[in-house]
Amino acid sequence: MPFNKRVLEKYLEEHKSSYNGKYKYMSGYRSGEHEYKCHYYMLDQNFRRIDIFVDLTYTEKVEARFSENLNEQEKQHIINDALQHVIHNESYPRLLHYSLYESYVNATMPFDVHMSPIDYINVLEYMKYHHGINPETIDNFYKLFIPALQSLRERRRYDAYLETMILLFQNILYEYEWDSATTKYLDTEYQFHLYYIREIISKVCDNLTDFFESAKQRLLEVIEILCRNERFSFAIMTDFGALTLSNVHVMNAIIAYLRDKLVLYDKNDDRNPNVNLVFSYLYYIYINDYENYYRTIKCIFRRIMNNMLSIANSDLDLALGNSILQSDGYNVLIDLFNTDYNTFIFTCFPISSFPKELKPKIRDDLVAAIRFFAGRMENDKYRQSSFEQILNINRLLLDNFGDWYR
Repeated sequence: MPFNKRVLEKYLEEHKSSYNGKYKYMSGYRSGEHEYKCHYYMLDQNFRRIDIFVDLTYTEKVEARFSENLNEQEKQHIINDALQHVIHNESYPRLLHYSLYESYVNATMPFDVHMSPIDYINVLEYMKYHHGINPETIDNFYKLFIPALQSLRERRRYDAYLETMILLFQNILYEYEWDSATTKYLDTEYQFHLYYIREIISKVCDNLTDFFESAKQRLLEVIEILCRNERFSFAIMTDFGALTLSNVHVMNAIIAYLRDKLVLYDKNDDRNPNVNLVFSYLYYIYINDYENYYRTIKCIFRRIMNNMLSIANSDLDLALGNSILQSDGYNVLIDLFNTDYNTFIFTCFPISSFPKELKPKIRDDLVAAIRFFAGRMENDKYRQSSFEQILNINRLLLDNFGDWYR
C-alpha cells in the first residue's frame, strides 16, 4: 500500500498545538511500510542528555509508542514534529528500499546501485539513530557518501549532486540552544561535518563551470543555504569563498539572485540585525569596497563576541575570530572598541594576545574610555552600566599595564 499523506495531514490538522516542546529531533528513519522510528532528546539544567525513542505507525490512523512516560502536551509536540519529518521525507522519490539500509551500511563494499538524493540522507539518519551523532558515525557515513558523490560527478549528474547537497544541509544545519541558570549550550551537528563539506565544496569549485551550466538554479540554492547559516559558513569560508569568488559569471549570478533574498550590509544602517554577513562579506570583497568590507568585519566580530559571552561552547567562534585577526589584523578590534566602548572585547580576545606595538594604543584608549564612562555616571539611566565598565577597565589596566598604572 503506498504512503497515504492525507492520513498524516488530517491528523496534524486535528491535533494542532501551540505548545513549545522541550524535546528536539535528533534522527529518524522509515522502518516498515507504515512505520517510522524517531529519536528525540533534551538537555537538562546541567546539560545532561535525556533521550526519548518514539515508534510511529500510520495506516488508517496515527499511533505512537514512547520509550518513556511524558505529559500529553510533550507527546503531542513530538508526534506532530515527527510527522512533519515523515511528510518531508516521503515527498522525495526513493530508489533504495528501507529494508536495505542495514545491508548498505554494513557492506564491505558499497552496493553498485543507483540511489536518489533522499536515499543518502535516509542512510545517514539510519546511522545516527543506531550509532548516535559522533565523529565515528559521521566518518563512516562519508566513507559511503564521498564515493557516491564522485560517481554522480563522473556521470555528469550535476543536478542530483547539488540536490543531495541541499538535502544534506537541510538535515545537518541546525542549532539548538539549551539554557542553564548561568549560560547557554549550543548543540550543532554540523561541527562533525566541516572537514567533509569543505572537501565536497572544493570538488564543486574544481568543476564549477559544469555545475553552473548544467544546474544553475540548484547551485544558487546551495549558496543561499550557506549564506543563511552564517556560523557554519564562516567556518568553511576558505573553500566557500573560493567557490563563489573564483568565477565572474557565477558571482554575478549570485549577486542577482541574492540581492532580493538577503539584506546586504549598509553603513547607514550599521546595527540592522537582519543583515546577512556572509553575503555582505563576499560581496564587498568582490566589488573591492574596502570601507564596507571593513565595517562588515566589525559586525562579524560583534556577533562573535555575543556568542562567546553567552554560549558555553564557543570554540568555533573563537577560531573564526582568530582566523579573521590573522588576515585583517588586530586593529579592527581596537577600532571596534573605540566605536562601541565595549570592554568585553578584551575578555573575548585578551590584550596579552595583541602584538606588542599595539598595546600602548590600547592602554591610551582604555584611559579615554574611563573618562567617557565617568561622564555618564551622572545620568541615572547609564550609572550602573558605566560603573561596571569602569571596574572592568581598571581590572584590564591592572592586569596588563600594572607597572604603568601604579
